[in-house]
Amino acid sequence: MKNSLSVKVVLYRVLRCLSLLTVLVPQALFAQNAQFVRNGVSYDYISPVNLQRNGMANAFKADVHFRLDNAKLDFTYLDNETSFERLMSAVDSIGIGNILYIDLVSQSSPEGPYNRNVWLTEHRAQVVYDSLLFRYTNLEPLVRVRKIAESWENLSYYVLADPLLQEQSKQRILEVVDGVDDDLDAAKRRMKYSLGADSVVGDIYKYLFETYYPVIRNTGIYIVYLVDIFKPAGFRDVEAMDESIPYIYYPPNELGVQYVKRPLLAVKTNMLYNAFFTPDMGLAPIWNVELELYPKADGCWSFMVEHIFPWMKKDEKHQYLQILNTQLETRRYFKKNNSYSGHYLSAYANANLYDICFDADGGSGYQGEGFGGGLGYGYVLPFGKSKRWKAEFFIKAGYYESYYDPYDAGDPYLGKYYYHWFDDPNKFVKRNWRLRYFGPTGIGATISYDLVRIKQAVKK
Repeated sequence: MKNSLSVKVVLYRVLRCLSLLTVLVPQALFAQNAQFVRNGVSYDYISPVNLQRNGMANAFKADVHFRLDNAKLDFTYLDNETSFERLMSAVDSIGIGNILYIDLVSQSSPEGPYNRNVWLTEHRAQVVYDSLLFRYTNLEPLVRVRKIAESWENLSYYVLADPLLQEQSKQRILEVVDGVDDDLDAAKRRMKYSLGADSVVGDIYKYLFETYYPVIRNTGIYIVYLVDIFKPAGFRDVEAMDESIPYIYYPPNELGVQYVKRPLLAVKTNMLYNAFFTPDMGLAPIWNVELELYPKADGCWSFMVEHIFPWMKKDEKHQYLQILNTQLETRRYFKKNNSYSGHYLSAYANANLYDICFDADGGSGYQGEGFGGGLGYGYVLPFGKSKRWKAEFFIKAGYYESYYDPYDAGDPYLGKYYYHWFDDPNKFVKRNWRLRYFGPTGIGATISYDLVRIKQAVKK
């Protein structure tokens, strides 16, 4: 009898070791074929039923639901209180020593702003995690948390299984879901406004919103545990997870979201303008500052404002470099990696006023106002460990039109300048001269710094 018992113990330990190894093996070994394909990636169900069939492990599932736009754990909502009671009973019955792992799968229903849903998913997972570990601190190394910011896959599953929706209605819904990866916001608008009515359930979106969206707003708790062939006294069987419930497995590199730090606002200056030099004036910096706004995390468009403001004068030498120029610009970057770097094309419009004179002998200069617009090409190269610093090189070309007047210093010079006009003074009209120019309008070597960076969630 003693030898027989030892053999059983050894056999049990071997089986348990083999079961533990399955956690380290790719989970697809135990998965069924997926029903959903997204971006060419097949998403498999982790099927605890398969584990059960091979006699090594079983699974238990409980759901905690959340109210609309809320991450607070409310035991009065739906069946949350019953679910937690079942969960506690299951953990006590299984025993922590028999648990392979616990998956918390948190998700939000696919409506509203995406970033808000990411926040809700994070906090719903956290509140369930904290509540579970408050009761069972020893479970911490066994708990894995997965987040699905907007569970379009579960919505598809419920739609396919719905006994009331007509086939045409199901097809319209699934067509919208298929367009999520192309344009998420457009898919949400179509879901809300273009599905129309079903002959049985009426308004399709209202039906989905009231029937399935509350169910999707949840954190699922999946306990995968060993099948103990030597059940201790008092062991109570727990309910196995229904095979029909979809538990979608995301490979590690295909989880719903990732967090990145990206630039929001950059400040920059054109070093070529700052190093402006003339033989008469010497170093005459054309002071300039630019602000560039990057409005979207994974977008390519940016918006920029530039102000040029040199205000130098040397009255005794008739030398003036006074310019006020404001320029608005939009850029289209070609990279989609949140860095706003590499090649770009731009379009700009500007307006300015100026007073320029470099004639030390005759004091002849120009005073006027102008406006213009054009296109540009540039390249942005990040440098430094943090990638907040960037070097930028660009050229611009376009049209510029100016209304101006030439002027001359008095002879002898008595501190006054006179417009370059030799006709009847009563016929003089200011800004009577005009310049129209088409060609290169700017060149630059700019240094920029990401003044503001934010942490933002983006879809992978």
